[in-house]
Amino acid sequence: MIEVPSIEALLKGKSTDLPVFCLYPEAARRMARTFIDGFPGEVLYAVKANPDPRLITWLGEGGIRSFDTASIREIEVVQRTVPDARCYYNHPIKPRSSIFEAYGRMGVRDFVVDHAGELEKVLEEAGTDLTIEVRIAVENPHALSNFSSKFGAKPADAVELLKLVRQRGAEAALCMHVGWQTTDPGAFAKGMQIASEVAQSADVTIQYFNVGGGFPSVMMPKDRSLADFFSRIIATRAAHENLAGMPLKCEPGSALSHPAGGLLALVLGVKPARVYLNDGIFGAMGELLHTRIQPPSRVLTPTGVVRGGELKEFTVFGPTCDSYDTLPAKFLLPEGIREGDWIYMSMMGAYSTAMATDFNGVGEHETAVITGET
Repeated sequence: MIEVPSIEALLKGKSTDLPVFCLYPEAARRMARTFIDGFPGEVLYAVKANPDPRLITWLGEGGIRSFDTASIREIEVVQRTVPDARCYYNHPIKPRSSIFEAYGRMGVRDFVVDHAGELEKVLEEAGTDLTIEVRIAVENPHALSNFSSKFGAKPADAVELLKLVRQRGAEAALCMHVGWQTTDPGAFAKGMQIASEVAQSADVTIQYFNVGGGFPSVMMPKDRSLADFFSRIIATRAAHENLAGMPLKCEPGSALSHPAGGLLALVLGVKPARVYLNDGIFGAMGELLHTRIQPPSRVLTPTGVVRGGELKEFTVFGPTCDSYDTLPAKFLLPEGIREGDWIYMSMMGAYSTAMATDFNGVGEHETAVITGET
């Protein structure tokens, strides 16, 4: 691992042509504080976005002590990194062996279900000294990915599940997920309205309500900020009597980790209106298939000087021999870009190295910690 004050300093000392995943400690700490200060409840980090132990450490230093985990390996990395952390097993469908191990060896006591079969599985493999979060489906056209297409109980089913949780001796909670990179704060209000109605119909004590993730980062509208989402959640909570006194939780992943990572990729070749890089869709850029954007970018010469000039549209390709390895959005880059230059992309801290493969044998990355930038 390399530690340098800036991207320019990194390039000046670079001795290989490997792409570099860049980590920003202070950005991670800053985003942790932003959520802790702004969200009206407990903040969990969704580990799947980026499970790097260094990032988890920095989020912990920023105040994050709770984590949304979806597997034994994720629980293990959290417990090794933040020993006093509380892990929530928030995958709605879990292997029996993982439930048994999470409960018995790892001390997890919060589990998510969205149907009766999973509830029975959890209760058979663990004790009843649990809090069972019943996940409600919330449709939301303002998200890039609809998380309720795979998981979530319909409101009427959620009511019966909550009753069953209490009948079986466990504590009951509610959760939802409005979808990845939602751009409308109203989606949270809609989900909270549904949750209020479900809680009222079930007429059982609800320990907490996890409003999930979905806070935008790379897709944040120019006229909005996280504060708009926090204030809408606060107002909606106050407007529903049965939510007003209920503890809230959230589980952002990309909103916490996107600003804490960047990617430096080498230009392998240039053709008319085409640029070929040493990283791509099969590497740390897989998320761009879904966002379909050009991340904030700059082009640097091999010595770290920013390349200027008129911007032109380029199609950008990754290093594999597969034509699928093509970025879906055109990139605006200096028309004088050439082989040996480097493209630096910020806001790449989520779903990047966590999803990278070694397809074609070109998946190796270096990692650098950037200490002088935030």
